[in-house]
Amino acid sequence: MKPLTQTTNAAKATSRINRPGIAGAGPAPRIDGRVIAGPWGAKPEVLLSVHDTFEALRGAWTVLERDADCTAFQTYAWLSTWFRNIGVREGIEPAIVVGWNAEGEGKALFILPLGLKHGVFGTRLVWLGGTFCDYQAPLLDRNFFRHVRRDQFKALWAEIRSALPEHDIVELNRLPEMVGGQSNPFLGLGNLTAHASGAHMTQLLPTWDAYYGEKRSSGSKKRDRQKRRKLEEAGAVELVTPESREEIVRTVDELIAQKAATFARMGVANPFEKPGVRDFYMELATDAAARGLVHVCRLEVGGKIAAANWGVSFGGRYHYVLASYAEQEEFARRGPGMIQLMELMRHATETGHTEFDFTIGDEAYKADWCEVETRLYDHVEAVTVRGWLSLLPAIAFRRAKRFIKQTPVLWDAFTRLRAAAGPLSRLGTIQA
Repeated sequence: MKPLTQTTNAAKATSRINRPGIAGAGPAPRIDGRVIAGPWGAKPEVLLSVHDTFEALRGAWTVLERDADCTAFQTYAWLSTWFRNIGVREGIEPAIVVGWNAEGEGKALFILPLGLKHGVFGTRLVWLGGTFCDYQAPLLDRNFFRHVRRDQFKALWAEIRSALPEHDIVELNRLPEMVGGQSNPFLGLGNLTAHASGAHMTQLLPTWDAYYGEKRSSGSKKRDRQKRRKLEEAGAVELVTPESREEIVRTVDELIAQKAATFARMGVANPFEKPGVRDFYMELATDAAARGLVHVCRLEVGGKIAAANWGVSFGGRYHYVLASYAEQEEFARRGPGMIQLMELMRHATETGHTEFDFTIGDEAYKADWCEVETRLYDHVEAVTVRGWLSLLPAIAFRRAKRFIKQTPVLWDAFTRLRAAAGPLSRLGTIQA
């Protein structure tokens, strides 16, 4: 085995190497941090390292994500940008676990982008990215299950947990059933509850005309044409993808302003008012390192911005992440949001995407387009007595939240009450 060269600045971690029963494994790799090597019952063994910074992992991470099973929300660009702008402000400490293929000359077999979140009720082990990741999952080499069988993952997870700093609760939310083409190994840990919301997606066809013709009924097509003509009464309609940094910034700022007006009308707290949130979205949209990942565009009507979009492109899937439309009467009643959505789906088709992901949320309009539902799960487990004391009310809240969101009458009543209460309702907002 060749020594690994990846390092970490894990100042708080005690250096430890535990290499039971590996004959002829060679010298221990030079990694400043907690390191454990398998085997987990069968070769090849897995070598683990825990890192509390991103920088040393950039090379291995970006290489793995190019071919791995993962989502856009586990890419290096996404999570490192989130951490710089939001995670640091929230006091989250990275505890990134890398599994190295000991027989593959230091190639990363998987990455678990984990972190430690400290609070009055103890320390939680969570996914990095938090609610800014619609899907939270590991990055898995496509041959992951050839190295770690499904019945071995619990043992591997136990070793990972022992290598991590102390924590009171494991709280891993928004776990999809599948990670790319592989089943999500974390669903085998048990202690699962259904997440409050699911996610929805549609499979695109080679051409927009073919997809649109198959998806929409004659009545729906007639209503779409009526909306389009009504919007065109206000001016020429065009989906514009800005290229210059200045125009990208202008578009994102307009999207944020439109979203703020919508949140105020709904009585929802505006997330862009929180420190670092605007910076996170703006940096990803303008950073050359994230080029190709984020797609910013706007729907212009008569030269004015009637709607805007901040989407994500990854692995042939277009993610519908942030969209807005102008609240002004000249646009709002003419359906600019729906026209923009259809133009985006046309754009996704024409740029080679095979899937259009509406991401998390069970909004009714998604049923008009989506034939694929992704069920999401939360894995929550108490580790200490302190964790147990805080876990019980948290589980009750999760169940109540899902019950309300999955009961149309209750959810409709809640949203109406929230909008009527206005700013006061922000204290009790239930978010997706």
